[in-house]
Amino acid sequence: MPFRNFDSRANGRASLRLLRLLLAVSVAVPLVLFAGIGWRERWEAQEEAERNSRKNALILHEHVLKVFDTMAQVLDRVDERIHGRSWDEIAKSESLHRYLRTLKGELTQIGAIGLSDPEGIVRNSSLVFPSRNSYIGNRADFREQREQDSGLLIAGPVTDPASGKPSFGISRRRSGPGGPDGSFDGMIAAILDPGYFSSFYRRVIGDEGESIALIRDDGAILMRFPTLDPSRPNVALPTLPAGHGLVAEIRRQPDEGIFRTGNSHVQGLQRVFAYKRVGGFPIYVVYGLDQAQVARSWWRNMALDAAFVAPATLALALIAWLAYSRAVSESAAVQRWADEVRNRERLEEALRQSQKMEALGQLTGGVAHDFNNLLTAALANLHLLGRHLPAEGQRFLTGTRTALERAEKVTRQLLSFSRQDAVNPTVVDLGDSLRGMNDLLERSIQADIALDWDIAPAPMAVAVDPVQLEMAVLNLVLNARDAMPGGGRIRIAAAPGPEPRTARIDVSDNGAGMPPDVMARAFDPFFTTKGVGKGTGLGLSMVYGFARQSGGNAAIDSRPGEGTHVRIDLPLTDARPIEPAPIPVAPAAGDRRPLRILVVEDNPLVLMATVEGLTEEGFTVETAEDGVTALSLLETDRDFDLVVSDVVMPGGVSGIDLARHIREHWPELRVLLASGYSPESLATMGADTASVLAKPFTPDQLAARIRSLAKAEPTEAEQNGARQQDA
Repeated sequence: MPFRNFDSRANGRASLRLLRLLLAVSVAVPLVLFAGIGWRERWEAQEEAERNSRKNALILHEHVLKVFDTMAQVLDRVDERIHGRSWDEIAKSESLHRYLRTLKGELTQIGAIGLSDPEGIVRNSSLVFPSRNSYIGNRADFREQREQDSGLLIAGPVTDPASGKPSFGISRRRSGPGGPDGSFDGMIAAILDPGYFSSFYRRVIGDEGESIALIRDDGAILMRFPTLDPSRPNVALPTLPAGHGLVAEIRRQPDEGIFRTGNSHVQGLQRVFAYKRVGGFPIYVVYGLDQAQVARSWWRNMALDAAFVAPATLALALIAWLAYSRAVSESAAVQRWADEVRNRERLEEALRQSQKMEALGQLTGGVAHDFNNLLTAALANLHLLGRHLPAEGQRFLTGTRTALERAEKVTRQLLSFSRQDAVNPTVVDLGDSLRGMNDLLERSIQADIALDWDIAPAPMAVAVDPVQLEMAVLNLVLNARDAMPGGGRIRIAAAPGPEPRTARIDVSDNGAGMPPDVMARAFDPFFTTKGVGKGTGLGLSMVYGFARQSGGNAAIDSRPGEGTHVRIDLPLTDARPIEPAPIPVAPAAGDRRPLRILVVEDNPLVLMATVEGLTEEGFTVETAEDGVTALSLLETDRDFDLVVSDVVMPGGVSGIDLARHIREHWPELRVLLASGYSPESLATMGADTASVLAKPFTPDQLAARIRSLAKAEPTEAEQNGARQQDA
């Protein structure tokens, strides 16, 4: 039957889509706006950093220009002090030395002042007196001043004689006869103290990533703060390349400007430089700032913005999420309710199908039981008839007996279908058991289906319930048949399994196959792809249950259009298959008195055939039509060797009740139950108090079983019951 649809799919899905969109918008829009604001603030932070860099460069320019002006005045005063003196007088003048030292002490930016004669020999200085006559004639500034009057000349980089650190000098020609165009009469030079600049620059900048440098227009770095390597402050400073980078930018814009680089020449960092030319000198003061500092400032601003934006965004997203979660929960609850209704309808349908199969099984069992009674009477009468027919009539009797034996086999299949599934493990050879099913399986398939066998010759002893084994293989063959409505091939194979001490049954076909979702549920009880009334969904679940109860496993492999492959793995056993018990030989006449048997049977045909057969076998037979009559007879006459009783009888006392009563009151008396039900089913009904002989049977089979029980030793329960009777 079609299942009802409880889903309001259109409205539910539309609502969920709208809520998902609202949730996405509540998060995406603030994030997009925040990203836009962040991008704008990133450029504003960059522009702010460049403006500050220009300001710092301007401040530093004013400071350096003031230093240069001061140094120009100092050099002029020294020139006036030595005006008209010869170099010998200058070299011998201690007062001049003290004057120079006084200038150096008053002006902290001065590291040293020295006077050099036209030959490049220092004749007096602020350092020591008398002078050590140091030679500076090979210095570039001295050579330049000797060749022409360069005015106030910035020289460097040079080493500060006091500290040994890199620095630069300022020099001018000594005034002489003829003025600037006159002959060269020595040079007045001063070395600037790098410590003076460091102390001032330390107050100007304080953060990491900032730097200040004095650079000549040819790229020579005269001074830098902070030093590149604090552990090596006296290392000479590098020269910037003239063709690119900062020097190229200075030549493009010689007065002032901003230059950004992703890989600075000195430290290889992303930096922004602001530079300005110092007056008319070929010197530039350069302020440098790492871009990382700009990024950190930007991140601080963004973090401050996020502190205000994030709570509002989270609150909005949380509200949307709660609404969406509630809608999802409600949708899931509705879906679960709908699934529960569907599952209940499926279970009700499966229950109806199960009840139908149970009723069919009970009906089948009843029919098979009654049919077994008829077969018992027929076989018994044929057996008795065979003793009186001439030889030429025996062949007709054989054909009739063969037909009845086939009917008996069909009845056994019906009983296996209808019985309560009691496991009765028996050691059998797997190959022999499968070969014995050939006739049954051939009759179960249609003519356009071929049945291929591949049974390994090796012995494969397994402990299984033979009936369950037969039903499992039969179910697999029937499923394969139904999957091939247009014909095909079924292959049944048995061989030692891939795992040690296992055997494998392999049933495969080339039918329609199964999709993955169907194959995943193929072993589930009540799951079937067949139409209503065409399948119970129990076949493959019985196969799986049989394999698991037998200590093995079952697996299935199938693809649409490629057929189905089912494997059953069973554990091997060291026990040997049970050999059929030999038929006991009837005792010779005169050895002992005939056994006296009480036969209890409500079917007159079976009763007549049974009594006649036992009488011909030499037994003394008394009869009773039901259990009540049998108990009344036993109350007055207990001189019986054995009671043979049917199971299902009228009167309220079944054969099982009769056997239980006899065991309780006369435990030395043996009971043999004859029934159309299987021994396993009778065991579940409480027939463990007696031996069981399955119908149909022939008189000689019944006689052999009676003699076997008569010779058997009494059980412990019978001995205990007999002792209680004697007491």
